Amino acid sequence: MTPEKLHALALLGEYQACLNGHTVPYQLKQSRRIRGIRLEIRHDSGLTVVVPARYKQDQIDEILHKKTGWILHHLPDNRPVQMPLFNKEVDHGEKISYMGRKIELVVTNTSDRPEPVSLEGQRIRINLNGHEKSIAGILEKWYRSQAGLIFTQKAETFKGIMGVNYTKILVRGQKTRWGSCSHSGTLSLNWKLLMAPEPVIDYVIIHELAHLKHMNHSRKFWEFVARYCPDWKKHRRWLIVHEEDLKALSAFGQSPAVG
Repeated sequence: MTPEKLHALALLGEYQACLNGHTVPYQLKQSRRIRGIRLEIRHDSGLTVVVPARYKQDQIDEILHKKTGWILHHLPDNRPVQMPLFNKEVDHGEKISYMGRKIELVVTNTSDRPEPVSLEGQRIRINLNGHEKSIAGILEKWYRSQAGLIFTQKAETFKGIMGVNYTKILVRGQKTRWGSCSHSGTLSLNWKLLMAPEPVIDYVIIHELAHLKHMNHSRKFWEFVARYCPDWKKHRRWLIVHEEDLKALSAFGQSPAVG
């Protein structure tokens, strides 16, 4: 059996759950790689429940009722989730977001590919190389590494254009902020921004660099931001609308904000 078939999700059937008086249909899928039950909501297919090899229906019912508020809030008829979630474990064949575009996750298990993660066009390939590892953990480590490279490249470009200078960049996983700028010139940027469209990433970096001129959110600050990012309101709005989608990647934390 190939790694692709080994890690593929198997459709077990379509079911319904009654949540706070609402009938919610869902697809039940099975993955051999996960140990717990995972919930996903996508704008095109609605709710999916992914279960491990061994599970009980009572466990599904319990989780669905426990997460009723989250499910009803994110259903497509209410507020679509625009990005796929990989809160606990992702699996082969799933789509994840990278700089605003959907890329397919390919999981392999061979000894002829030394690098654990590689981006190949519209695919991101993870090679487990014979070891049982957390795919989500491998992905987060790779995203953090990529974020450090990309955010630094962008900050270096923008600082010359804007006439400012920072001291260093920290890539973090903040629960309450997309970015911040200290009085010493340190930029702290959230690695999950790497899943947002590139213009949104640019806005956040420009926003934080602008604090090197104006350490506030005054009219002069926003005028300075607008000089280098005319569509900043549009990108700021995107972050507000999609904050739930992005924060869901790290265990349903608090809503981040640009500081």
